Amino acid sequence: MKKIGRILRAYFSEHFNLSYFIAIILFTAALVSIEYRYDVERTYMDYEFDTTKRLLHYLMMYGLAFGGAYFLLIFNKKSRKLLLNWKLWLMIIFSVVLFSVRTWFYQYNFFTEKLPAIYQMVANKYFINLQGFIFIFLPVTAFWFLADRKEQPLYGFKTKDVLLKPYFLMLLIMLPIITAAATQPDFLTTYPRIFHLGLTDDAPHKGLLSWIYEFCYASDFITTEFFFRGFLILAFIRFAGVQAILPMCVFYVTIHFGKPLGETISSFFGGWLLGILAYETRSIYGGIIVHLGIALMMEIVAYVAITMIQ
Repeated sequence: MKKIGRILRAYFSEHFNLSYFIAIILFTAALVSIEYRYDVERTYMDYEFDTTKRLLHYLMMYGLAFGGAYFLLIFNKKSRKLLLNWKLWLMIIFSVVLFSVRTWFYQYNFFTEKLPAIYQMVANKYFINLQGFIFIFLPVTAFWFLADRKEQPLYGFKTKDVLLKPYFLMLLIMLPIITAAATQPDFLTTYPRIFHLGLTDDAPHKGLLSWIYEFCYASDFITTEFFFRGFLILAFIRFAGVQAILPMCVFYVTIHFGKPLGETISSFFGGWLLGILAYETRSIYGGIIVHLGIALMMEIVAYVAITMIQ
């Protein structure tokens, strides 16, 4: 934990810009307020049957969040010149397109609808959680191979000189918070995910299918960490340096829209912490431990809570 403390102190003493941070916080608060008041994503994405419009809406939402966060560098005198770098904007567009396609794609329904009705929902959820690997991990890995393989390991997959023990301690600190969250109705309506697979109690191989889902669910967190703390920071360093961290946080918040409000708000600060650590260590393994660990603890704690209620 001492090393993490040193990293955070160095970040705040050397890189933190109050004007830019305030602008980012106000911008993020506005995005969250609009989403949770008007249910924008559910209304204009989830329930939009025109596939072209749906993709366009995702591009607009993620583009506004990520591109807008970079545009706010205008409040940072030392870094506002970054806004003139056209390569940075190409990278922003590339990132937004990748994640928009990953979130928008649903054509796997053409395959899953041919399955017996009892398995269609769980098969859909498999595909949903594997979309990150297909539409994020593979294209980003290809980009790394073409642009960065001589400069750094695959964005964040570095173990040398990385201490992992502090991240496990962070999980222990989070456990009481997650346990407290399990007392909230909105939390228990979302978690555990395995209670929302559409499988009846007498469904054949229910246990195996549930474990496969948990594996797919866990893999999506690894891909997410790879994209946000790996690609959006370590690939952007050459263009934006340390200023790549806060725009990533704003983008990260938007992918939590539709989840409990407390989880969405905390995602900013959790993403910020993990982003700082990824920037300084050039590794995402710590973030994977924390991110995946919290997700699995939420599953377990919610499962225990609901079981006790029943």
